[in-house]
Amino acid sequence: MTRQLSVFVENKPGKVSRITSILARHDINLRAMTISDSGHFGVLHILTNSPEKAYRALKKEGLLVSFREVVIVEIPDEVGAFHRLAELLEKKGINIEDASGFTAEKRCRAVIILKVANPQMVEKFLIRSGYETV
Repeated sequence: MTRQLSVFVENKPGKVSRITSILARHDINLRAMTISDSGHFGVLHILTNSPEKAYRALKKEGLLVSFREVVIVEIPDEVGAFHRLAELLEKKGINIEDASGFTAEKRCRAVIILKVANPQMVEKFLIRSGYETV
């Protein structure tokens, strides 16, 4: 299980470089990022090597930041792999509230970031079901 930061920013040029600059100045490695656009504002969801340190640094710069626990799970990079994961969670009554993913070609694995209601329970369930979490 991992802590993901959500940073709320105006939807204008420079928002990403401002945040990445803050992280770099505080020696924080950005591991993953997605941006959700909602008109005049956006939300950057970021994973770092030090979520608490990143939270403090971004807050100190006056940004609106929050945490959420997410589960990061590896699946095979093949047709139907995410479907099998989604179906497994559905059968257990687990709702995927938000998700993003990518494929790391060198590893022949896909990585999926899941926002769910009870991430600790879901992570344990996935491990028992044969999945690897990060």
